[in-house]
Amino acid sequence: PPTSLNTLSLHDALPILVGLAIVAAGTVSAAAVLRGGTGYLLSVVDLPFAATAIVMGLVLVGVAIVGVLESLTVAALFTAVEVLGLALVVWAGAGAEPTANYAAPAAIVWTGVASAAVLAFFAFIGFEDIVNMAEEVRDPLRTLPRAILMSLVITSLLYALVSWAAVRAVPLERLGASEQPLALVWSSARGGNAGFLSLIAVAAAMNGILAQIVMASRVMFGVGRRHPSLAVFHHAHPRFGTPVLATALIGVAVIAMAVLLPVADLAEATSAILLSVFVLVNAALIAMKRAEPEAAFRVPMAVPVVGLLAAIGALAVSFGVGS
Repeated sequence: PPTSLNTLSLHDALPILVGLAIVAAGTVSAAAVLRGGTGYLLSVVDLPFAATAIVMGLVLVGVAIVGVLESLTVAALFTAVEVLGLALVVWAGAGAEPTANYAAPAAIVWTGVASAAVLAFFAFIGFEDIVNMAEEVRDPLRTLPRAILMSLVITSLLYALVSWAAVRAVPLERLGASEQPLALVWSSARGGNAGFLSLIAVAAAMNGILAQIVMASRVMFGVGRRHPSLAVFHHAHPRFGTPVLATALIGVAVIAMAVLLPVADLAEATSAILLSVFVLVNAALIAMKRAEPEAAFRVPMAVPVVGLLAAIGALAVSFGVGS
């Protein structure tokens, strides 16, 4: 008879645990982005929050169910709109009169930098999503490494430029208190209504939500293959070719958390879950290198050791910030 989850060996249980943690991180992060995107939309249109979040979530779940090609097409359109909006913010901030904080910055507060780095970690989730789509890529060995590195470089550059433009154009106190910081940068630097940036932010949010739902459902599909108790999720729709049950379940969880939980709590939970996954993965790689020095995947021992220590340190800071 099939073994239950509580009788699994550590060797068998660890991949399932990591997979479920990645699903949880993707679900929670999508909920945070859905809540934030709904807030941006409501700053332009007067609608009820809960109903708006539910409708937006259901539309994206429907796209994810219809097919991966359709999802990627929609995501590509959202990405183009998002990059355009960020470029406009950088342009506005670059031409603004520098604030007092920017012209004469105070001494660096390293505890604040550490706290900000942990929270900013939330903004950089998604690169592992590329790996989880490997089964739907024609040449993953060639395509995935390039895609991960290119997306990391481009995102880091955009993140740095937008951060620079924001602190140049808006006093730090106003920037920290704002729930629509991009719109605030534009209105402070260029004047006038920045409602169009709020709509661009909505497109960016929907892009992130869709990507996380698609990724998490694929991971759930893979986890279902590893154990009979989860096999119900290892089924693809005969027409759409997508894991409908996993997608629907994750979509419902995303919508429920977006409606019920604050965005800051969701972002912190996402970071904590992913950092825990990184601790487990680096520890597993150290153990694998000790047990099988000639394994196919080879990196210097310093790589997982540094990764493990960095993840533990960031996780400790995360819990300190949360408390």
